[in-house]
Amino acid sequence: MTWLVRYAGFPARRLEPWAEQLVLLSALAQAQDHHGGRSGDRLVRQDSRDAASQRQQAENRRKAHFKSNNRTKV
Repeated sequence: MTWLVRYAGFPARRLEPWAEQLVLLSALAQAQDHHGGRSGDRLVRQDSRDAASQRQQAENRRKAHFKSNNRTKV
């Protein structure tokens, strides 16, 4: 609302109806995110292919055996 008062001259001059709706919807969305929006409301998709790939990489690391020869001269 302060933007409307400062830059658009509200309430003496009004914006186009579509522009007023856009400003009001953005203010509503911002207020909902700030006050009523819970983080658990959002859906988070997990890609099963990524999870399977990470499990396989962890399994491969467990089975890997690395040998180092510190006696070689450089």
